[in-house]
Amino acid sequence: MAIVSDVKCGRCDRRYSGLRARCPFCGARRSKRGKYAEPQDNTRVKLIIGVLLLAVLIVVTMVLIFTSLPERETPPTSSPSPTLSPGPGSEPDPDLPGSGDVDIIEDPEDETVVPSPEPSAPVEPTITSVSITYNGDPREDITLKVGEKVPMSFKTTPETTDKTATWKSADENVFMVLSNGTVTGIGKGRADLIVTVDGVEARCIVRVR
Repeated sequence: MAIVSDVKCGRCDRRYSGLRARCPFCGARRSKRGKYAEPQDNTRVKLIIGVLLLAVLIVVTMVLIFTSLPERETPPTSSPSPTLSPGPGSEPDPDLPGSGDVDIIEDPEDETVVPSPEPSAPVEPTITSVSITYNGDPREDITLKVGEKVPMSFKTTPETTDKTATWKSADENVFMVLSNGTVTGIGKGRADLIVTVDGVEARCIVRVR
């Protein structure tokens, strides 16, 4: 009778009977050469099988969805109705619309309207010179008394009547001038009377006695 000796587990270092193919303590399997193999783990195999089953399920679901969709119906195309033309020798029926003579209505909007040229604005003459006048005569100087009022005017070249003049006294202690050109003597002395029209200036000496 052969005596079976105990073997030592290479994984947990415990001894057990040599009749056992696996270690009763850790479950390690003993190989034919006396080495111990790790217990097989089927997790990876199960994961692969699960992925394959999921892919098959997705494919089957998509096939069922596409097969259950209703087919689109193509709308029937309507063929144009043939136009009947009157045969040779047939006369148009006056009771039918569109038969007989056709009245042509002219559209009044079709007439081409030629716009009339707009009148050009008159060109204003350019002032070249200005002179101060009294009673229509050009004056370079004038004499008046204190308190006396003298209406002064101006003349332009070329002549114009629609220009506005700006009057100014060089010394208001001697005389004052209104916007219409009226000069009033204030005190004895001498000062220039200045008028400006379109940037052109003229002067006249005013003496107050």
